[in-house]
Amino acid sequence: MEENERKPIFTNTLHTSREIYLELFRAMRKTANIVICVIGACFFVYACYHLVQLIRSFTYYGESFASEPAFWMLTGSIALWVILLVRVLLTPKRAVKRQMRMNQESYGTEQMELEMAFFDDAIELHNRTSKSELRFLYPSFKKVTETENLFLLWTGQRQIVVLGKLGFENMDIPGFRAFMDEKCPTAKRKWKKAD
Repeated sequence: MEENERKPIFTNTLHTSREIYLELFRAMRKTANIVICVIGACFFVYACYHLVQLIRSFTYYGESFASEPAFWMLTGSIALWVILLVRVLLTPKRAVKRQMRMNQESYGTEQMELEMAFFDDAIELHNRTSKSELRFLYPSFKKVTETENLFLLWTGQRQIVVLGKLGFENMDIPGFRAFMDEKCPTAKRKWKKAD
């Protein structure tokens, strides 16, 4: 080994798959999905309130349901709720298909092979599939998220470094959390609760 070669503190290798991409896209859309569901629930509650008022009015005055705006509000909110729910459930799967197709067109394979080397000052990412390299300084990470099988390191430029938990060499998960807490003290962190 040459003198100027540095030895990484630890390394991570990731072979992407449909499951990895699906977990990634679900994590990326988690906040948006919550907002969509809350908005849909608010519409539904608002429409239900007006439906109760409509039923009281119908019972008391004998009016028709279909002519009341509350009836159409309820019908519209139920339709909106169903559309939003379908969008929440299907968007990650469509994104995975699109990503796999892009990989196939660009590199001739659906899977990407990524290797990350963690040094004291930066992370060096080597994409073996595209033969490209990137370097990230630790302060560039604004958010660190842990999912079931992944760690996601988010930069301010909407880039995400994806690490597979099973891809660490000589590194335990609590050790990685402590390492990232030390290297990225200003990043928002969302660690998965220990089982």
